[in-house]
Amino acid sequence: MLFLTAFVAALALPAVFAEAGDKKPIVICGTTWGKYGGDDLPGKGFVPDLMMRVFRDAGYEVRTELVPWPRCVERAKAVKYDLIASAWRGKNFAPHFDYLNVILHDTVNFVTLADTSIASGDVSAFKGKRVGYVREAGGLAQIFAGQTEIRTVEVAVLKKLLPMLERGRIDAIATDPVNLNELVKTLDPPLKKKLKALQPPLQINYNSPQIAKHHPDKARIIADFDRSYKKPVKQGLYDELIKLHDLQVQYPK
Repeated sequence: MLFLTAFVAALALPAVFAEAGDKKPIVICGTTWGKYGGDDLPGKGFVPDLMMRVFRDAGYEVRTELVPWPRCVERAKAVKYDLIASAWRGKNFAPHFDYLNVILHDTVNFVTLADTSIASGDVSAFKGKRVGYVREAGGLAQIFAGQTEIRTVEVAVLKKLLPMLERGRIDAIATDPVNLNELVKTLDPPLKKKLKALQPPLQINYNSPQIAKHHPDKARIIADFDRSYKKPVKQGLYDELIKLHDLQVQYPK
């Protein structure tokens, strides 16, 4: 009887391994973004670390590459990367990508030098001003579309905007102020001037991993992630990541 039980179990094992082994290794792209993403950070940053843990729990082998943001978006669109680690849900991504679970919330504000005379974060307060933002960053271009009285400067990397702001070449940066603050902490030499985020925010963002609509394994990858996401979250995944990465975030509860 013991032999029969062992024999039946042995027959079942190859099917289990076949199911797990059938999942291809996935390559995820992200970008350097404060403590959310960085090659020298634990797990390559908060977001890649979260993605790696959830997908490994789902049985995938995961590799993350951090590249300039426009390259990440274009290569994921062409399925040269399997997923974007996290991006804001919005009209600019919706035609090309499907969303996985929401993993973070954040805001976009005008961030200025602390001694600016501009008091409001409303778009109308920036008529005749120059505003910088990261290209392809979750619909920021749409915020300024039609705002002919605001001059905009697009860059591929957020870090490039800080010296421009400090030297007066732009009047504000449109970005997530929490992330920008984390980036400022890493600067060497440090920023000489203090910054402030104006209120109200330009928009509230919901961040999700994203996968190209025509990705051949899209349905299974989405289902595997969304299913596996729930278990570590219940076990305190966010508390662990917040402590490890020393970063306060807003997330679905």
